Amino acid sequence: MVEIRRLKEQGLSKRAVARRLGISRDTVRKYWEGRICFEQPRYSQRALLIDPFVKYITERLEKYPELSAYRIFKEIEKQGYSGSERTVRRYLQEVRPRFFREYKPVNTLPGEQAQVDWGSFGTIVIDGRRYKLYAFVFTLAWSRVSYVEFVISLDTVTFLSCLHRAFEYIGGIPLEVLFDNAKTAVSERVGNIVRFNKDLLQMALNYNFTPRACWVSDPESKGKVESKVKYVRSGFFYGLHYDGFEDLNQKAFDWCHNQANRRVHGTTGLVPFEQLEEEKRYFKPLPAVSSLPYVVEERKVTRDSLISVAGNQYSVPAKWARKKICYRRYERHLELLEGHGSGEVIPLVAGKGNRVVKDEHYPEHQRAQARSAPSNPLQAKFESLAPQAADYLQGLSRSGVGTLRNQMEQIIDLKNSHTPEAFSWAMQRALDYGAFGYGTLKRILQHHEKSPQSLPSLPGAPVPLDASLNVQVEKRDLAYYQSAGGYFK
Repeated sequence: MVEIRRLKEQGLSKRAVARRLGISRDTVRKYWEGRICFEQPRYSQRALLIDPFVKYITERLEKYPELSAYRIFKEIEKQGYSGSERTVRRYLQEVRPRFFREYKPVNTLPGEQAQVDWGSFGTIVIDGRRYKLYAFVFTLAWSRVSYVEFVISLDTVTFLSCLHRAFEYIGGIPLEVLFDNAKTAVSERVGNIVRFNKDLLQMALNYNFTPRACWVSDPESKGKVESKVKYVRSGFFYGLHYDGFEDLNQKAFDWCHNQANRRVHGTTGLVPFEQLEEEKRYFKPLPAVSSLPYVVEERKVTRDSLISVAGNQYSVPAKWARKKICYRRYERHLELLEGHGSGEVIPLVAGKGNRVVKDEHYPEHQRAQARSAPSNPLQAKFESLAPQAADYLQGLSRSGVGTLRNQMEQIIDLKNSHTPEAFSWAMQRALDYGAFGYGTLKRILQHHEKSPQSLPSLPGAPVPLDASLNVQVEKRDLAYYQSAGGYFK
């Protein structure tokens, strides 16, 4: 038809057009005016097995629009439907009202917003113990610069410490930070009324930013950081080999700093680090005095003067036993508040199930130990001869060899003519054989000096007895030995 119209406009007659195109004049006449309407052929619609039940299905969907295809299939099957569930499912896809989520692009200004989210990354083994592994992900909404850190705890102090390090990484504070509705950020929410975690509010006050919370069950309201979590999972973590927790975080930092933030962003078409230089102009400065984030917690002290923090126990001054105390909990240490230890700092330990006890927290126990220390100068001097000297002195006192004071003074003089190592060895040798006294100890040292490799046979050494000689001796009450003058001594 197009060629007929073109030749007609060139001034050719119907006969000439028919001859030029090799078609009949009737065909040329049919399309000469160009008013032919191409109509689709009409076919009669074939009756479907579901047709008798359409009215019932329509009424059910009007009243209960979320009914499943399987549920409706079972209902009409009882009414005589002989078709398949698949036919019902296809029909519902055509007639059920479809609801599509509305997406609106959100444009932010430089320095206006950062978005924060957590991602779950399985588990990790640290010091033989398995922990759940999470990633803290921070993204600037305008430049798309990101900071990633892996953690094994989702508690508030870990969360605030990660946020602190993210601010240090970007070199400033954005106007607002958008969070999800986790308990570390939002303590309570009713509709659009949000009550933020008090520790987060304290940090927001110190760092001068405004916290925001996304809509419940609406991850797209913080879609920039949601996309970054997916990117961390696929672009960094998947297939990664790392040697422990510290190595994982070092690799995450290198990936952020040298790859993710230096490549052209798929949405903006720009390099995040290059955009950050522009965005920094709109940041608020970091706090002038570095103040690590903390949370204030309260614990009941046990009768042993212990408190439990994150699965570990720590001692506090004994005067607070069975009382409640408050402390500031930082990521790496505790700080007892005034009145509860006068600002004492207690370092935290990694892992769980550990107990950290400081002797100075138990002053009465220390004084008791001081009272049990030797007060006699001769005893103190003797017990300082060797690590075994205190035990040896107890054995010497029970042995009944000579006069105790005389024996002690002779052994002290004997120590002056021998090396500490030889004297300690000899004293241990005497302890092993239960042979005490100045003379015995002197012979051990003399024999050791002559032949260090051989072991002397010591007087008083226990000799194993034949089993047949192991007889039972009758034990009598002490009253048996009583005489008119009392007990024999």
